[in-house]
Amino acid sequence: MSHKKSIVETAYQYLLDQAPVFFLLLDQKGRIIDANQYTFDLAGADIRQKMLKDVFVDFSELMNLDDLVKDPPRVHLLNVTTFTGLPQTFYFNFFDLGEQILVFGKLDVGEVETLRKDFLSLNHELNNLTRELHKKNTELEKLNALKNQFLGMAAHDLRKPISVIQAYSEFLVDEIASGLSEEHREFLDIIQMSSEFMSRLIDEFLDVSIIESGQFELNLLLHDLSSVIKKSLNLNNILAEKKQIKLLLMHEDGNGAGQEQFIMMDGPKIEQVINNLVSNAIEYSQPNTEVTIMVSSYDDRLKVAVRDEGVGISPDETERLFKPFGRTSAKKTSGEKSTGLGLAIARKIIEAHRGTIDVESEIGKGSTFFFSIPKNN
Repeated sequence: MSHKKSIVETAYQYLLDQAPVFFLLLDQKGRIIDANQYTFDLAGADIRQKMLKDVFVDFSELMNLDDLVKDPPRVHLLNVTTFTGLPQTFYFNFFDLGEQILVFGKLDVGEVETLRKDFLSLNHELNNLTRELHKKNTELEKLNALKNQFLGMAAHDLRKPISVIQAYSEFLVDEIASGLSEEHREFLDIIQMSSEFMSRLIDEFLDVSIIESGQFELNLLLHDLSSVIKKSLNLNNILAEKKQIKLLLMHEDGNGAGQEQFIMMDGPKIEQVINNLVSNAIEYSQPNTEVTIMVSSYDDRLKVAVRDEGVGISPDETERLFKPFGRTSAKKTSGEKSTGLGLAIARKIIEAHRGTIDVESEIGKGSTFFFSIPKNN
């Protein structure tokens, strides 16, 4: 008798500590008195003293403990709450022992095996797709490098003939335009503007090809930011005069001349950014308005803001501006052409300087484009 008792105790202890089955010991009211370790692990908490309805997921809301214990051999397909938050389905038997109720649940072995096979199949398919994706990515990288090489070669080869056309058109406009009819002078103006646009387009294509090839580098030297801005304004002054737009350079102290601000930067590239912001401000502004360039200093950074009195940009369109070929519904006031690359290149240049660039705008009131870069690069 003692030997049988020892076996029962050993079996019960195994059930509590190691058995991979769902086991509960309930009182007649459905309160959980005890459970085995497997059940605790599945629930992710100590569920003793909880009610059975707190552990089981009753989708039908018809679960009744009295009905469950009426026929012990009968199997009940029920769901329990798990630590993942997802329900797990078990096949349950309920045994009424008088004062206590035993609850045993087991998984459907066939279902588990089917799920395991499905998982292995999906994992194998995922591995195949991953390998295929790596292969495609390698091919895309090669094609992208080839595209950048072709773009750079094409832009480089086009630069010389476009420069010749631009130079000769400028010569014709300056030297013989006065003796031409109005129609012929228009033709020359179109040739000159088109060649200037093509020259700018080629330069920007070259910039994009260099940036995307990963060979974009800065030549950091000590430059006076005020001098770089003034040089940019001189270049844009002709465009501004054509539209009777006044260019103003202001500093944080309100002084129009401003003080020298020597910082480490790539002067030509920062000038390229300022050229883009100022020329855009002019092109989107109405005649007889002002474009203000404000330089300010705060903490360890210098900020340059270009404010116009132009048409403005809708808030939901500003995110497109700094993406390649990003365009908005705003139209240039004199029909000037745009490549859609300038601001994308400007952002790359500023970010390479460990800076930021952004815009604030209001429809009908104008826009302010601004960037900041560290004083100590």
